[in-house]
Amino acid sequence: MAPPTCLDCSAAFTVTEDDWKFLRDFDVPEPKRCPQCRLMRRMNERNARHLYWRACDATGKRILSQYHADQPFPVYSPAAWWGDTWDGLDHGRALDVDKPFFPQFKALKSVVPHQARFVIETTMENSDYTNCAGFMKNCYLCFEVDYNEDCQYSNRVYHCKNMVDCSNCYDSEICCQAIDCTACHSVFFSQDCQNCSESWFLRNCIGCRECIGCINQRQKRFMIFNEQLTEAEYKKRKAVLALHTQQRIDACRTRSEEFFRTQPQRNVQAERNQNSTGDHLYDSKDAHECFDCKDLEDCRYCAKVAMGVKSSMDYSSWGDHAERLYMCSACGNNAFDLKFCTTCTTNNSNLEYCDGCTGCKDCFGCVGLKKKQHCILNKQYTKEDYAKTRTALIAAMTERGEWGEYFPKDVCPYGYNESIAMEYFPLTKEQALKLGYSWHDEKDDVPDVKKVIPASQLPPSIADIPDDVLNWAVKSEASRRPFRITRQELQFYRAHDLPLPRLHPEERHEARILQRPPRRLWSRPCASCKTEMQTTFAPERTERVLCEKCYLKEVY
Repeated sequence: MAPPTCLDCSAAFTVTEDDWKFLRDFDVPEPKRCPQCRLMRRMNERNARHLYWRACDATGKRILSQYHADQPFPVYSPAAWWGDTWDGLDHGRALDVDKPFFPQFKALKSVVPHQARFVIETTMENSDYTNCAGFMKNCYLCFEVDYNEDCQYSNRVYHCKNMVDCSNCYDSEICCQAIDCTACHSVFFSQDCQNCSESWFLRNCIGCRECIGCINQRQKRFMIFNEQLTEAEYKKRKAVLALHTQQRIDACRTRSEEFFRTQPQRNVQAERNQNSTGDHLYDSKDAHECFDCKDLEDCRYCAKVAMGVKSSMDYSSWGDHAERLYMCSACGNNAFDLKFCTTCTTNNSNLEYCDGCTGCKDCFGCVGLKKKQHCILNKQYTKEDYAKTRTALIAAMTERGEWGEYFPKDVCPYGYNESIAMEYFPLTKEQALKLGYSWHDEKDDVPDVKKVIPASQLPPSIADIPDDVLNWAVKSEASRRPFRITRQELQFYRAHDLPLPRLHPEERHEARILQRPPRRLWSRPCASCKTEMQTTFAPERTERVLCEKCYLKEVY
């Protein structure tokens, strides 16, 4: 039997027997798109970083929103959305089983209030400039984050404190430009490290302290570019490196990256896994083709989920105690048995094709409901009528080819370039439109400041930066996009003798994304034992890539 062909990219893809076990368990048909296109579509459901000023449709006050002002639906501030002054059932409508389901759902979605920022409002303290967030204190411009304090300009950091310009970090403190680091303290410009401290420009190191420009080291101290030094030699050479000015930091970064390319590379980043495949996958069991995930069990084709996820497939963005989720995006926090849902938060169960619901169970095609049960298109049913209508609806959707498909692209409120899909799978405007996604052209607001200074004219050392910089706008060296320095940010740089950034926060984020590997696996032989392995390094790349066994043999 010929393999299915993806409806989006036309590539043939395989539905394995293990996939079928999930599909039969969830009682859903075979997917019509390949895993990558399914992931792209789900990630288009999450706009984490793009915020706009607009009026709250409940209070009239000016608010920050993940939805720009030309969206058709009302947008409420988090406080108003979570309040009890409105009820999603007021927008309920009768279902017409004989008509296509998705246009009926889209019509409902266009009138139900949406939450301006996707946050758990009662858990946020002094963290208004955040999105896709919960349990935050004193955080600014942080996205896809939970359980953090005093963090800025970061994404996907969890249980962290005093982090600036960091991505995909866990249980860490006082880090700047750290990527994929866990349990690190006072680590700067480093990537894929664990339990390291007081170090700069590390790559793939574990348990290292007071090291600079090192790769593949374990439990080492006083090393520079993998050379063992005495404590006195280390301090002398560190002083010569002068890592308190942007010019010397850039020079050390360039030298480090050139050195790293000459060293053995690990095929994937994975730790403490059992019977699992993927990249940047940790503490997981029986996880297949999962990326940027932690604490999974019995999962397939998941991405960006963590903190206890079980028995889920085609699930992306969030987690936090989620079980039996299929084809869902941006749902989590005590979620159970959700299918084809988006942006549903906290204590949901047995939902299908729902959007923005919280504390609900046994609902189908609902938007913005709170603590409701037995609803379809936001209309209340009895338990018996709900079961009967749901069965009839699924039968009709199956006959029309709707059942088992995710929401059509025109139901998504975000342009492709607004969503995190752009980070995993970058497209041009023309490419995105050709694939059926929408696009949103943006421009920066002009900051209201008394002085604008090109980044190239900033003093090289933080010691020479006056307090008045808080009243300036800095023009990025790369794009000339203006950006501000916050008081909290300035205090961090001064405390750790770091220069002010020269790039716009979005450009710094994009640079971190480019440092991470692609979210796919290739087969290629290990450079040492020649055993075929899976890796994020494409076959044509020239690095010396080792399988896990050979890599561990080399570094220990």
